[in-house]
Amino acid sequence: MICSGAQSFAQNGKYLLKGNIASATGKIYLAHELNGTPVTVDSAKVNNGEFVFKGAVKSPGFYSLSNKGLKYPIQFILENSTITVTKTADSLSMAEIKGSAAQDVYMGFYSGPWKEITTIAGGIYGKLDKAEKAAKAAGTKVDSLTRAGIDQEFADLDKKNQLAVKNYIAKHPSSAGAAAVIYDRFIGYPNFPVARELFTGLTKEAQQSAIGAMITKSLSIDAKTGKGKVAPAISMTDKDGKIVKLSDFKGKYVLIDFWASWCGPCRKENPNVVAAYKKYHDKGFEILGISLDSKKDAWLKAIEADGLTWTHVSELKGWQNTAASEYGVKAVPASFLIDPNGKVVGKDLRGEELNKTLAELFK
Repeated sequence: MICSGAQSFAQNGKYLLKGNIASATGKIYLAHELNGTPVTVDSAKVNNGEFVFKGAVKSPGFYSLSNKGLKYPIQFILENSTITVTKTADSLSMAEIKGSAAQDVYMGFYSGPWKEITTIAGGIYGKLDKAEKAAKAAGTKVDSLTRAGIDQEFADLDKKNQLAVKNYIAKHPSSAGAAAVIYDRFIGYPNFPVARELFTGLTKEAQQSAIGAMITKSLSIDAKTGKGKVAPAISMTDKDGKIVKLSDFKGKYVLIDFWASWCGPCRKENPNVVAAYKKYHDKGFEILGISLDSKKDAWLKAIEADGLTWTHVSELKGWQNTAASEYGVKAVPASFLIDPNGKVVGKDLRGEELNKTLAELFK
């Protein structure tokens, strides 16, 4: 019997990562995602685009390869096997990754069920864009009936998305690749109740993988900010360097609004938040804006341009914001509505949902 190198490495609990990236020169870096931040774990010299990494991982996890010749890092799931990464000189081409069973399962979702979801989504976004352009040309807003119809289409698509992931996971319950799909679709784009439900469909092995551990941690953080829980403390500086604390607003309803100047959906939602603030501020409604910007000028310009007259704080560290980490924010916009006693009474309230909630609280 002849054993291949791939079999040998898998049996020895080690990985052999070989690559041929046409644009790579100098050194290439292998990084592991830790608490949402890529941490370099190894580097290798590149010879004519080729490189080799050897090592071992406890379980499959998210890793990336970066090099000055790459515009964006190449992300993939690393496990103990022989894995090859190939990328042509074409900057638009995707890297081809072979040898990782978890990666195959992970990408199998995107090359299969996800394609139908994105096709439908594209049609709905096209319809919304057409309606908004027509309304703008007429100097009005999209009529409520059209908006309600489009919102319902998005709601139906969300259900279809959840079912697609659920069915796919049922076919691959023991794979860290299935855990990666849950992380992508319902942790990265937060829907923690769905993530929690789907996570139970994985085997213990998949749940305890490095990716499964990321899901477990995110669900744990989410539980800390569940309805009725005391909101985690926040202490951060405003634009003038003054310390602002969440406890400063005790006795009032406070919307903790995570956003950023570069976030299109955030800026699109701002007019609705401004309207809510104007309507309920005098009744005891406050907003604490927490920006995930890294450039102060961009942050301040967006505040002025959008007419955001409430309290704003930021560490100007982008996604490394301590409050975002404490509250488990993986995407913006994200918000938490806190009651006068400092307890969470709502999450991610946007559009009409925010208006209805505030109307009920202040009636």
